[in-house]
This record gives sequence, structure tokens and C-alpha cells, in this order.
Amino acid sequence: MAPQATQDDRLAMTAWNLLANGMGGLDWAGLPLAVEYLGVSDVDALIHRLLVIKMHKPPDGARPAPT
Repeated sequence: MAPQATQDDRLAMTAWNLLANGMGGLDWAGLPLAVEYLGVSDVDALIHRLLVIKMHKPPDGARPAPT
């Protein structure tokens, strides 16, 4: 069973979607706006989570979880 996302994880996923540039990266210039819009209080933790999302590689042969 996959681990459940925390509220902070979901916030980071929302921030990722707001900042995604369509080429697999983020438009970091929009970070202050996203932080304000989402009401983020711990920016360092958000940046850490965004980097974890960016660097994530699923294991070979992994299938997406059913929705």
C-alpha cells in the first residue's frame, strides 16, 4: 500500500501545478506569488517538497495507482 500524502504534500503538489512550465521544470519566478496565494508559512519545506517531486523517478516496471 502506498503512503498517504500529508496536507503539506498536497500543498506542494498544488504549488507544482501552479509553477509547472510544461517542460518538466518549474517557473521559479512565480514562487513568491504561489506562496502568497496558497498561504504557505514554511517556504523552505515547500521548496524541499518541490525538489522531491521534481527528482522522483518511479521504480522500473511500476504502474500508476488506480484512481
